[in-house]
Amino acid sequence: MKTRNIVTANEFVKRGIDPQININVPKDVETNELEFVIIRLLYFMTSNYAEVNKISFEEALEQYGKAVITQIGVMHDAAKD
Repeated sequence: MKTRNIVTANEFVKRGIDPQININVPKDVETNELEFVIIRLLYFMTSNYAEVNKISFEEALEQYGKAVITQIGVMHDAAKD
């Protein structure tokens, strides 16, 4: 079996400033591979959220979906500045 990195992330933490996170996607990664990794990660996060909060997967998915939409909007607005 061959293993390769689709996404890697590093966090830089320095006292007095917000953590900086660098996300790296190699140039040879195909769009469908990256989409699969992101969606699978969101699936596991939603499943964990449902389990920890003792709610149905469907309810967790609705809540998580709204949270993701909000966070992407915040990131978009912050990128404009």
